[in-house]
Amino acid sequence: MSSYNETMRKEVLSGLAGFFGLLFFYFLVMILASRSWSATIFQFKELWYWMILLASGFGLQIGLFTHFKNLVKNPQMLHGSRTIAASSTGTSAVSMIACCAHHLTEFLPIIGLSGFTIFLIRYQIPLIIFGIAMNGFGIFYMWKQINKVKNFYDKNK
Repeated sequence: MSSYNETMRKEVLSGLAGFFGLLFFYFLVMILASRSWSATIFQFKELWYWMILLASGFGLQIGLFTHFKNLVKNPQMLHGSRTIAASSTGTSAVSMIACCAHHLTEFLPIIGLSGFTIFLIRYQIPLIIFGIAMNGFGIFYMWKQINKVKNFYDKNK
């Protein structure tokens, strides 16, 4: 029973690390882009519900991936799940950066990315929603994979 508790603890901690890690990433990028703690807090207050939803979905997906990884005894079965987790991670990160885009307008034109900045500003909320949808897809995919593995092991007992 303690092995189960230890495994569950690891999965929960992984999920929480994903949640807080994505929020930390947001605050780090926002502080670096705006060079202002008050602007960072203001922006977070404006979009907190989107940020919490995005970070929660990401954390849940990471927790499920950890659970899946603990279930699987054949490492080759992890390949597709790693790809889904990685693509969802990238989407979540871009969604978080979209929130900071209006602060990036100051230096992105210098490196030739002014068009990208305008795109991020214009599609800020749709990009965040896309990130949340990708997290939803990742959660659904992980859930299906976990059920497949459990069914496989149940049949072969």
